[in-house]
Amino acid sequence: MPVPANQTKIQQALGLDDRTSARICAIGVPGRPVDLPDDARANELLNDFAALEEDRVECLAARPDPAEQPELWWVLTVLVDELIRTMDAPIPIDGFHAWPALPAATGAVGRYLYVWAMLAVVPEVCAVHQRRGVSREVTIQTLSALGGVMQTHRQITGLGGVGLFHLWGPPVRFRGAGYDLGRLHFSRAELSFGEGPIGYVLNVHIPPIGPLEADQATASLARAEEFFPRCYPEEPATMLSCTSWLLDPQLAEYLAPSSNIVKFQRLFTPVAQTIFDDGDAGDRELMRMALDMLPPDDGPITAEILGTIPQATSLQRAYVQHLRAGRHWHQRSGWAPFAANTPPASTGSCIH
Repeated sequence: MPVPANQTKIQQALGLDDRTSARICAIGVPGRPVDLPDDARANELLNDFAALEEDRVECLAARPDPAEQPELWWVLTVLVDELIRTMDAPIPIDGFHAWPALPAATGAVGRYLYVWAMLAVVPEVCAVHQRRGVSREVTIQTLSALGGVMQTHRQITGLGGVGLFHLWGPPVRFRGAGYDLGRLHFSRAELSFGEGPIGYVLNVHIPPIGPLEADQATASLARAEEFFPRCYPEEPATMLSCTSWLLDPQLAEYLAPSSNIVKFQRLFTPVAQTIFDDGDAGDRELMRMALDMLPPDDGPITAEILGTIPQATSLQRAYVQHLRAGRHWHQRSGWAPFAANTPPASTGSCIH
């Protein structure tokens, strides 16, 4: 298999900056044999995972080939190696490093490369779900995040694929570390207070798939209290952790106490804010995740950009008003106890 082994060659051929090149080369071991599903099976899986028809068509046309795109195939083998090597393991205490965005110059094959990497490991992740007693409903909902991210990618960038985004959520799901249970996503992770792993925590995430209703959030938490003790009895989680723009207490200055966002904030006890050198990072994150708009790669949200943001919702108005006042938005973290009772074990099925 013609897989180049020289990092400099890969970096130059794909036009990667130093940070992206180092991130990719640290993800996994290159050269693992990869068996991609044929077009019929890939189309079936993409349909199961809620991909739009136009995304399915473009993805199949952008199938990577080791002879025609040796550098991108090298990246593919790195990604698949990571997914298989970490399959069913919780996220370690040093976290999961997102798959970096690829340059637009890599074209459609580059934009869909991450999709093909995840399709390649469907048999492995399904085997994990079956062994753990995960129902087919949960499997489909969890892996359908891939189709949702593809839709968001097209909405924000105007192009199909997922490769122009830093990708976090779908790879976590396709390695068996995360599950969607109703409205919320939960990822299994090691817990540490600085002296190595001491237990387990469930990280809570809010997929950007529409409004967050308070009763949906509490229903998801109730499902998690049944699901994880049953499917992962050897990982007794003691707490829930959430890091999100939704937990920025400044939002309560603009939103009604009865709003779903403020109600969600009350589920968690806030922890001390971490101050970053990049004071604009939270502004860009909220623009991307809350407003579904593509922010600049770095730097501030300028007055010109603010002028393009619609003012139809209270959140849109709050975002613009806050920044025009010279303030910033922040991702904040909070925690809550995880009081779960272990129910009897049961079995489930996966994708057939």
